[in-house]
Amino acid sequence: MTDPLERLRARVRGRGARIVLAETADPRVAEAARRARARELCVPLALEDPALAALHAAAREGLRARLTQRGLESDEVERRLQDRLHLAAGLVAIGAADGAVLGAASTTAATVRAALAAVGPANGVSRISSCFLLTMPDDRSFLFADCAVNADPSPVELADIAIATAASCRALLAEPPRVALLSFSTYGSARHPRVEKVRSAVDELARRGVDFAFDGELQVDAALVAEVAERKTGERGGTAGVAGRANVLIFPDLDAGNIGYKLVERLAGARALGPLLQGLARPVHDLSRGCSIEDIVDVMTVAAAASVPREGALL
Repeated sequence: MTDPLERLRARVRGRGARIVLAETADPRVAEAARRARARELCVPLALEDPALAALHAAAREGLRARLTQRGLESDEVERRLQDRLHLAAGLVAIGAADGAVLGAASTTAATVRAALAAVGPANGVSRISSCFLLTMPDDRSFLFADCAVNADPSPVELADIAIATAASCRALLAEPPRVALLSFSTYGSARHPRVEKVRSAVDELARRGVDFAFDGELQVDAALVAEVAERKTGERGGTAGVAGRANVLIFPDLDAGNIGYKLVERLAGARALGPLLQGLARPVHDLSRGCSIEDIVDVMTVAAAASVPREGALL
């Protein structure tokens, strides 16, 4: 199976996508920038780079207008205008950079706050979310969502997360999304308000007539293991084409998602890349504060890929 990151590297190499970094004082970020430039994966830009310094004023003015429109107090507006994460996202918003990679030394909440303030959601997106790319030791890859942003999404928000992650699947894995909405129940094997929430999200996707395969509610073993899926879902599971062969896992809340991806990473030896933000008007991506240098390089590659034309949806 093709490594999704190697395919993305081939797509972006030599294209010159400009990726701004707000935290180059962190030695991991500085070294990642050096490696990404040497491999021609993108053109890394620090906030202090002369090419960007002249554009800081324009980025701040655009950001000031957006924050003022949202009704923030003047003191809070001024504080954010001095924040490096907001400034980096503001440079993406005005087109001075093709994307931003933030969060090596900041929380996910801080990155999301800056991205929403400066860039905002894409048209038609009511709520941004995140996904993790999990690559297993046997080279299988999956997307897990939402594991970093939305604590307790409603059924409508779960449907939004599923749609965004299906688009990310097409961009990152280059294969049709097979989306499983997870629960502790499979097809009504348990009755509980939390099960009903997931079932309502499945109904919402059906109402929207989405263009990808989805199924739920499914327990995670029924989503991933064909033999278990056959026992638990019977003929109905075969019609959706998801049970037993899902490549996108949608978790019912942040507890399940965050715990789930970390268990797979730490106990199963998976490579976890993210959180990758979904649904923004322009690419701004987050990093785990425990990220490695190569993690940063790979997230820069994902950000660069969004500026390279291709058929289908992009992060």
